[in-house]
Amino acid sequence: MFIAMNRFKVPKGSEQAFEELWLSRETHLDGNPGFVVSHLLEGPAREDHVLYSSHTIWESQGAFEA
Repeated sequence: MFIAMNRFKVPKGSEQAFEELWLSRETHLDGNPGFVVSHLLEGPAREDHVLYSSHTIWESQGAFEA
């Protein structure tokens, strides 16, 4: 298994728009051999932003890099 992660700093007040964009984006991950699943996680809020992270799970690092 291989997990690829990204982190996003979303300005306060833009959380809903960011989540809607992330959920409705066009993605072709399902068509990639070795792709398992992807998730978006909301993290801690700071004074001016909220942290989000996304991760995708792959069968192997080779599948991710292909």
